[in-house]
Formats: sequence, structure tokens, C-alpha cells
Amino acid sequence: MTFARPYARGRRACVAVALRRGVGACGVAWLLATCPGLAWALESPITPVPGVAPATSVPTVVPAYSLDRSDEDWSARRGSAQRGPWERLKYLPLGHGGAYVTLASDLRSLYEFYDGYNWGDGPQDKDGYALLRAMGSADLHVGDARLFAELRSGLVSGRSGGARPSQDRDTLDVSQLFAGWHTSSDTGQPWLELRVGRQELNYGEGSLLAIRELNVRRTFDGIKARLRARAWSADLLAFRPALIRAGRFDDGFDASQALWGVWATRPIQGRSFWTRADVFYLGLWRRRGPFHQGTAAERRHTLGVNLHGRRGAWSVFIEADVQFGRFGTGRLRAWKYVQRVSRSFASRRLRPVVTLQGGVSSGDRDPASADLQTFHPLFPRGLYYGRIDGTGSANAIVLHPQVELALSSTVMLEISHFSFWRQSRAEGLYSQPGFPLRRRMEPRGRYVGSLQEATVRWRVDRHATVQGSTGFYEAGTVLRQATPAGRNLFHLSVSLQHKF
Repeated sequence: MTFARPYARGRRACVAVALRRGVGACGVAWLLATCPGLAWALESPITPVPGVAPATSVPTVVPAYSLDRSDEDWSARRGSAQRGPWERLKYLPLGHGGAYVTLASDLRSLYEFYDGYNWGDGPQDKDGYALLRAMGSADLHVGDARLFAELRSGLVSGRSGGARPSQDRDTLDVSQLFAGWHTSSDTGQPWLELRVGRQELNYGEGSLLAIRELNVRRTFDGIKARLRARAWSADLLAFRPALIRAGRFDDGFDASQALWGVWATRPIQGRSFWTRADVFYLGLWRRRGPFHQGTAAERRHTLGVNLHGRRGAWSVFIEADVQFGRFGTGRLRAWKYVQRVSRSFASRRLRPVVTLQGGVSSGDRDPASADLQTFHPLFPRGLYYGRIDGTGSANAIVLHPQVELALSSTVMLEISHFSFWRQSRAEGLYSQPGFPLRRRMEPRGRYVGSLQEATVRWRVDRHATVQGSTGFYEAGTVLRQATPAGRNLFHLSVSLQHKF
């Protein structure tokens, strides 16, 4: 083992040269994730510098990886001796002024197969396709300021009909790039934080403003100000969605849409059943809003509340939204209500968690009228009802029972059922992002269909997760009477994800 120290120094030098020569965080992420020797080298001890006292070792809790990597705070790792091969990259000190850099990566490969994609409408795959995603980030902290940069690459191979617009392919581009600054109160807690630039937005339960966890994520260009006062935390938002193109560094911003609003959250303490409340206002302007009624300029205002409750083994979630504004020359009035109840059985075998969720959202009552009553989900997460690319939350009634089982300490089984109806028989169906499906639909019947789904998730370790999912969607009366007629759908997917 006489070569261990030169080997470790050589690998560290490779990373340093890669950063200096502009390979960037994404390239370094690929290097770290695909080179086991580098991970082994990082575990080797670093020779102390003569005359410089080592930092005092302070045991710390390792933070969990966030869906949005810019939300992670690794400052507590300073001086900690509990560093594994990847955790060393979470706190890289720069000089003696307290500045540091955090590196991160997210690599995912996914195989997906549909028999009857879009219920048989459009190009169909015979043997499935592969989706590949790589994301790498660097987070620089200097005093009260920070600079966060994240690159992404999303590729698709073997899909009949090619890549789906904006969600399958983005060869190489900037996912996030923002400058931040915060100021702290006398207690040391930040009370004002500003972020300016390209960012991900993720709020609530993912139904209105969320990270689109697909092969290519959705991002926004603008400014966010976070204020903290007593128990309240409020984010003020002013953004335009990023315009995703398939090439290299060619993404722009979408001048045809604008998003603004405020999202406030506070914990509820004491003996109350309720544990947290979110109240929010979100404004959306679209130059061309597509609905079954037609396409026109849209200005939509959303007021809503989320309530979380827990007592013992029971937990409850409620979401209520109202929307108003203008659609073309007509008035816009829409609404949505969701309620979820869960019961855990932690002392039983397999530690089951049983959940029942129901939701209803408004649909248009009269396509001949200039007024519009269709609920729009704004910018929801990519897959909301199950793990298939199917119907969304506009003009919908949904009933969703689910059971989660812990097969072991690292393996979870999730069994779900969804039943779908349309709220208004005068209007058709919408995709999860809110685009019309099946333009020609009969006014008879409400039943859209049902989805049965099973998912197994194996957490190999802190960094790696393997997941398999299969589902069967039985087309109901509404889909079968549409033009073109819908048929049953089968879905299968297997994914491997590695994070550090």
C-alpha cells in the first residue's frame, strides 16, 4: 500500500485541474460518481500541514439530501471528523475566513415501457426507451453571500415519436444559477434572504408549484425574497418560467408567461391537532392559455390554504384553492379541494401505513360561454397521480386509497389505486401540466378510468436507490367514447439513482 498517498493526491489533483479548466460541477460529478478509486482515495487521511493546528472534531448529524440541492446546509460539517468519501465534498474550506464550497451530484438512469401510451393515441413503443439524467452543482458561501450553480444533462434513447417537448431532452444547460444574500437577527437566525437568478420552486404538496421530477426539470428566472418574523416564514416570488430547448446552453426564458405571489408557512404549536399551516397567493399570466373551450389570454389568481394535522398514529392533510381572473373577454372562476387521511401501524408486522385521499376540481360548465370555470394546476410536479404520464387535476374527481409496507429496513412496497371521474360532463380531460387531451369527447358519462399500481423502492445506502414500478390503467366510459377511442394502458419502469 505504499502507493496510497500518491494515488489519493493524484485523484485530488485531477478534481482541482478539472475545476480550474472549466469542466464544471457536472463534469466533476460524473468523475466522482463513476470512479470508485476516487471515492477510496478520499477516505485516505490527509497529511497535516506543519505548524497548522487541525480543526477541532465536532460530531454532527449528516443532513438529508434535498430534492432541491440548493436547500441543503452543510455548514455544520466544519471541523467534523465524521466524514465519509462523499461527505468530504460537502464542506471544502477556502482559506481561513469561513468561506467554503459544497459539491453535489444527482445521476439517474430510467427504463420505461408503455403499452398503450396516451391510451393508444399517437406513436407507440414496442420495447420501451431509456432516460438518462445527470446534474451537478457547486454552492459557494462567503460570509452572508452565496453563489449556487447547477448544470444538467437530460438524454433519451429509443423512444418512438422522439423526445416529449421540454421534459425528455436537454443536452446540456444551466439548471440553476443564482446569487444569494441573507442577514441575520440577534439570535443568529436569518430573517431576510434574497435569491436572484435561475431557481427551482417547490412548495406545498406539489399540486400547484413544484419541482417537476422528470428527466428535465422545470426552472424559473426571477427573484425570491424570504422573510422570517416570529413563527412565520414567507416567500415573495416574481418569476418567468425558463424556456427549455433540446440543445447545448440554448435555454432562454418564456416571455409568454409570468408568475408572482407569496407563500407563507408557520408551525402550529401547543395542544392543537393541526401542526402546520400554509397560506398563499399565486398569480399567473399567460399570453395563450389552452383549454377545451378555446385559447385566449389568461390572468389567473389563486388563493389557497394547506393544513397539516397529526395526533398519535393519525395524520390529516387538507388543501383548498379558489381561482379567479379573466380568460379572454370572459370571467374566470374555479376551485379545488383535497383531503387525505393516514393511519400508521408501527407496532405491526411490515409497519403498514394506510392512506385514503380524495380530491375534486372544477371544470367548465358551458363551452359556448365566454366565462371559464376550469381549474388550472399552474406548475405542478411532473407525475401527480401515480407514476404514469396520464390525466391531471383539472376537471377531475379522484379517489385514491394506498397501502405502504416496510418489507425490510431498506425496502418499501407501495400499492395504490386511483379512480377518476370528470367533474363537468360539458368538458374534456387534461394532462397533469394542464393541457387538453382528446379534443373531441362525448358529453355522456363521468367515469374516466382506474389505475392500479405497485412500486418497490430499495434504498441501497445513503446515496443509491433502486425503484421498480408497474401499473395498469383501465380506460372508462369517457375515454372509450372519445375520438380517437381510448384503450387500456400498461406501464413498467425501473430506475437507478445515485446522489452525493
